[in-house]
Amino acid sequence: MERKFRILLSLLILGFSLTSLSHCSRQSDIILSQYQESLAEARNLNRKLIVVFGADWCPDCRALDGIFQEPEPKALLSQNFLIFKVDVGRFDKNLSLNDTLGNPIQNGIPALVVIEPTGKILTSTKGGEFSNASKMTKEQVLEYLYRL
Repeated sequence: MERKFRILLSLLILGFSLTSLSHCSRQSDIILSQYQESLAEARNLNRKLIVVFGADWCPDCRALDGIFQEPEPKALLSQNFLIFKVDVGRFDKNLSLNDTLGNPIQNGIPALVVIEPTGKILTSTKGGEFSNASKMTKEQVLEYLYRL
């Protein structure tokens, strides 16, 4: 009886593992598909794509989003860029796109990857340049955006 229980338990664990792997695979397919769609839209609009990796629990992500909503940054962004936001959860979501774009979140979030309409990566904040966005001013963010 104990052997049957162990076999059944092993099969259940294997089943849950396969189910979660399948879910992760579908989730990564969805984010990669959305990224490709955003890249195509940026290409059609002849704008650079800014991929913003962040999370709703992150105060620096919320601060950067707030700066992006202020009139001057908002106008600059809407005229020259297309924004694609990626939720990384607790560094456990949408990591396939993070890996595809060279692991920009390695030194914190928010992390930005700026991509030319051709699909070439122009720059990435792999060094954690925006990981302290809650302490940044609008002028500092604008300075970064104007250099693009």
